[in-house]
Amino acid sequence: MSLKDFFESERVLGQVIRFGIRKRLKDENVAEHSFHTALYAMILADIEQKKFGNKVNMEKVFRGALLHDLEECMTGDILFHFKHSDEKLTSEIKRIGTKFYEKLIKNLPASMQKDYMEAWLHCKDPNTIEGRIVWAADRLEALFYALDELRLGNKSFRLVLIEIMNDIKKIKLRSLDFVLNEIKNELKTWKVKPK
Repeated sequence: MSLKDFFESERVLGQVIRFGIRKRLKDENVAEHSFHTALYAMILADIEQKKFGNKVNMEKVFRGALLHDLEECMTGDILFHFKHSDEKLTSEIKRIGTKFYEKLIKNLPASMQKDYMEAWLHCKDPNTIEGRIVWAADRLEALFYALDELRLGNKSFRLVLIEIMNDIKKIKLRSLDFVLNEIKNELKTWKVKPK
């Protein structure tokens, strides 16, 4: 065990650039993405609880949002459309990512490793409200990054926006629908149908 190695490894997320093969006007690293995802997850969870009366385990939400891409400090960012282009490939990437994640969390005290593995493995579980919240927050963060790129004049991100919206449409979550309703006019500006 080496907490020093864990902390040094996770800090690499600040240097792992997302959307690596896309032309970008402003880079975003995985650490920034993880912060925004955690913030959006908190907001979605609060909307679910306060507006729609759903019970949400906030600890699961926070742990899932903070850990959801942690393995990328060792694997780098793998493009979403590539990672999900084939079911076998998706499964293999998850298997290999799990090995890297296990290696990373071996640097934590043994009493914590199981909890960190469970949180990571189930962070985007579509069968739980907490998993759907983290999944939605992850995709919302990508959506807002794509909108930023479009506002800056990077028209190539319209295709990214369409890909993200196609994935978002799979998520059944009232708080997500509520947020998308808030930005529907901007989505229409880019000729993208809101959910």
